[in-house]
Amino acid sequence: MKKIFQYIMLAVVTIVMASCTSDIEKTTATTGKSNVQLVVGEFPAFGDSQTRAIGTPDEGKTSWAEGDELLLEMTSKTLGTKYAAFKYNGSSWELASGELSYKEDEVPTFPHVYYAPNYKWEAGKLVLKEGKVAGTDEYIEGKANITPNGQAITVEFSKATRNYSRLRIATMPNKPITVTIDRYTPAGSSDMKWDQNYALTSDEKGNAYLYGNFVTNSRVDVKYGEAPLATHKFSQATVNAKSYALDATVVSLTDEGITYDQIVEDVKKELDAGKTYINIILAPDVDEETLEAIHIGLLEGEAKDWSINLTLIGCKKIPSRGFLHFDMLKSIVLPDVTEIGENAFSDCSGLQKVVLGNLTKVYGNVRNNGIFDGCETRSIDLVLSKDQKAMNDGEAEGRYCWTADIITDYDLSNEHVSKKFLGYEFKSITCRYKFE
Repeated sequence: MKKIFQYIMLAVVTIVMASCTSDIEKTTATTGKSNVQLVVGEFPAFGDSQTRAIGTPDEGKTSWAEGDELLLEMTSKTLGTKYAAFKYNGSSWELASGELSYKEDEVPTFPHVYYAPNYKWEAGKLVLKEGKVAGTDEYIEGKANITPNGQAITVEFSKATRNYSRLRIATMPNKPITVTIDRYTPAGSSDMKWDQNYALTSDEKGNAYLYGNFVTNSRVDVKYGEAPLATHKFSQATVNAKSYALDATVVSLTDEGITYDQIVEDVKKELDAGKTYINIILAPDVDEETLEAIHIGLLEGEAKDWSINLTLIGCKKIPSRGFLHFDMLKSIVLPDVTEIGENAFSDCSGLQKVVLGNLTKVYGNVRNNGIFDGCETRSIDLVLSKDQKAMNDGEAEGRYCWTADIITDYDLSNEHVSKKFLGYEFKSITCRYKFE
């Protein structure tokens, strides 16, 4: 029987080996005309032993999961090069797109096989899927071979080398963060990015991941809105296949049962760990007692004057005299605040930077219980929400009060250009644009 025009449309058996294997699952799948066996070991997970102490430990992906894809390239003498994507349905791998076919009396080769979730085949090249950004997931190349009977392909990742490292960012659970990186090459790319921005959302354990190569002096900045959570500069280049962790964790003081003494101790622990950037989550209606406990924690922790960069997330109202005499503050960030009471920052002599949310009410006026009375505002860089409205002075509830205008934006207003806000003059004011 002549076979010159007989071709084989391949079913696939995938053997995935891990560098640290455990139990092997065996399943039988039906693809097209052939029954094939799928044998899957553990996904080749990143080691994370040196970073477990930061945030909530998480190895990241450790096994194949439903929806995972493998991208294969196959070449044969007669039919040339074919491309296909296979998707894991939870028990077997199925052809998702493309085709793999070859002439029966030829032995095909597989130049490339990838696990690269951000990518797809397009005209014989790997291109980013719509909405995906390089560096936010793995890009592993494995090995593939045809079985001797020509009925299946074996794919193996046990000897795969990651030509990149992983950065685990430990922060708040299920929160959007912005990561800015200077000098970084994302996994799957050969082009160094000098100013790369990522909008990530942390998982339920508070972790977010980036994959790529960092060089000496690469800088990483992590923000929640306008609130800086962490800054790190690499002292040396990262090592391929190694996992690193960046501490952008936040102390939560939102539990209803938390005591004054517990707050004091939690703040002292941050100082004992050598931190000068302290990030705390508070209840929206934070009270004076909580802020006093934070102050005492900073004092008992022997925070030096003008040394602490304090970020308080979640609180919407700052009570009167909330940060009075916080002499250790170098900067304070309140990204969610909308209302501030009289003398809130009075006599914070070392303040150099203040970041505020979209303000609607601010009580007090210059030299009349104003929030910055006793501060050298001409030495302060003020950062306002990009949505901040112009503030009109007047009265509310029998108290002097600035209220947000309904229509007029603050940015590019005469006050903005002249670096004035709430009657005070500042070193610089940023509201969409910076004037200094």
